[in-house]
Amino acid sequence: MNPDQLPDNPYLLLTPGPLSTTKTVKAAMLRDWCTWDADYNRLVQSVRHDLVSLAGALDTHTAVLMQGSGTFCVEATVTTAIPPTGKLLVLANGAYGRRIVDIARRCGIDHRVIDSGELAPPDTQRVDTVLAADPAITTWPWCTVKPPPACSTRQPRSPASSRPTGAFSSSTP
Repeated sequence: MNPDQLPDNPYLLLTPGPLSTTKTVKAAMLRDWCTWDADYNRLVQSVRHDLVSLAGALDTHTAVLMQGSGTFCVEATVTTAIPPTGKLLVLANGAYGRRIVDIARRCGIDHRVIDSGELAPPDTQRVDTVLAADPAITTWPWCTVKPPPACSTRQPRSPASSRPTGAFSSSTP
């Protein structure tokens, strides 16, 4: 076999990380970025601005970039973004949803769960019904992944609910 026809990385790692990172990403990681450098701060501010702009919320929201595993980022958000008297409506449709439930339980955060299973997106009518019936719910997180098209986990919308959702998202590759 011609070595030029072999992939750069013969491993298939289902959890992204250094083993499955492309050569171009590895090369970019060779540069040290320091939080006090103006170049770094401009880059981070640009990414934050673009993310909030995509959401159409420049006047009301911000983006906080977090480095770490998906579970780390979800735990950090759940344990800091929920008001002390807040309540979560967890839209669980896979491992991250179950982790949010576990994190909320372990941290004593009041929560309710709508579990749609591994393959179905959350039922928006059920979300509307639960939100209408429980005014104590302040926040409803969801996690998005890049599944096959048949396993779409699109962000749920709640058109019937007139109150703010307080929703946040964690996107994992």
